[in-house]
Formats: sequence, structure tokens, C-alpha cells
Amino acid sequence: MWRIRIDAAAGRLALEVRDSDLLLAHFYTLDCHSHTLQQLGLPEPLTWWMGLEDAHQGLVYLHGYGDRKLGQHKGIRALAAETGEEVWHQPELAFYGVDAAGVLAYEVATPDATLHCLDACYGKLLQNDISQKEAAHRVQVFGRQRYSEIGYPILYREGEEYFGQVQDFVAHQLGCEAVRVIEYAETEACVAVSYYVQNEKNKLDNFLAVFDLNGFLHLNELLAGSLDGVGSDTFFIFMRSLYCVQNKESLKAYSLTFTVTT
Repeated sequence: MWRIRIDAAAGRLALEVRDSDLLLAHFYTLDCHSHTLQQLGLPEPLTWWMGLEDAHQGLVYLHGYGDRKLGQHKGIRALAAETGEEVWHQPELAFYGVDAAGVLAYEVATPDATLHCLDACYGKLLQNDISQKEAAHRVQVFGRQRYSEIGYPILYREGEEYFGQVQDFVAHQLGCEAVRVIEYAETEACVAVSYYVQNEKNKLDNFLAVFDLNGFLHLNELLAGSLDGVGSDTFFIFMRSLYCVQNKESLKAYSLTFTVTT
């Protein structure tokens, strides 16, 4: 599992899966209502030189590469999430972001110049001469709206006040010492904590624990073991489910609709 993008408007996830041994990349969408997976069909065989940009309102946006040594993105390909079919393709532009009006893009040859706004459904030009400052503002403002219903954890680092409070909670509930960083999220029904403990090999094991508001443990699962360092964004909450990636290869979803007694 390489990259995940959330299409909050359509209730879907877009997934990029890469196989470095075979030099292949595969792209999927997951319907978060039915948890059904749809593979996106691509006409080119060299999918390794493609990547996932974003997903919004039932479309998935992929990029190609211009200068492969520098990793320069080139081309915007929009595919329908439900069918996997290509909707439109702009080979000479590069993806910048999504705003309320459409897709913002720039000329690959002049990345510091003004940007264009494309119709999201057809890829046609709607507006040009958008300044870099305006484009950044539009994407940022719309991003807050797009992701308002998604729960991302807060990262607490060792030494910070709230790290110590959550560390004490984990120690009391699970009998282990969390180290380095802790990710913490709350919903109306539960508390989710991603934490690291040092193992006997002096490496780090990353666990994900979910408690209801009475402190009852519903989940305590190893996400990845024997790590050299810590990460962030190890889980997110969307449509009353908690999503995480285990061992960098398995996407898991856990329902958070259990009943809390008072």
C-alpha cells in the first residue's frame, strides 16, 4: 500500500499499490458504504510511471512523469471511480489541487507561472491566469470543507504535556510504556490511540488501541513491528469506521458503531 486519498463527497477511498519487484503500480477505489473494491483499468502497460494525485466527487486523478529522474509530475488522467473508465486526459498539464470550481493545474514547462482551472467532469479550461497565491488559498479553503467529516489523529511528541497524559492512560489500561510519539483521536463513542513500545531488539512496535468512553478495550492490534523510527497518520476515521494499514500491505476497516453504556 503506497498511497490513500479520501473522496469524502462520494464516500470512497482511492488506493495506490506498488510492487517494486515487478515495477508495477495498481490503482483501486473502495466504496466505503459496501466495502467493495474496484480496480481502475489503464491503457498503458507501464503503470509504474503513474501515481495517485487525488480523488473527489467520484473521480480519481492520476499523474504521469515528465522528468523521471527528478520525479516531475506530468499529465492529469481522470478516471471514474465506479467503472474504472477514463473520463478525460490532459497530457501536458500537471495537477495542483481541487477547489470548489474544479481542478487547478499548471503548465509543466512553466511551473512558476499562473495556473488554470479545469472543469472536473470534462477537463475543459474554465479559467486561466490564477496566481500561485490565489490557487494555494482556494485549495486550502476548499480542503477544510472537503475533509471536515474526516477524523485525523492529533500527534503528541514525547515531552509534550498531552503526551504524558495519554502515556499514563495507556500504561494504566494496557500495562505498557508508550514512547516517542502518540497519535490520539476521539469520537462521540470511542478513543483511538496509536502508540509505540520498545521491544527486546531495541526496535519499535506500533500498536493501535480503541477504547469506548467507559474505558473498555475493543481493539489492541500490532500495525507494524521492529521499526527503526516512528511515523504519523497511522489511522483515520471516516463514515463511522476506523481505517489503518497493517504492515504496509493490508488495509483494514473497523466499525466504530458499538454501543456505549452510561
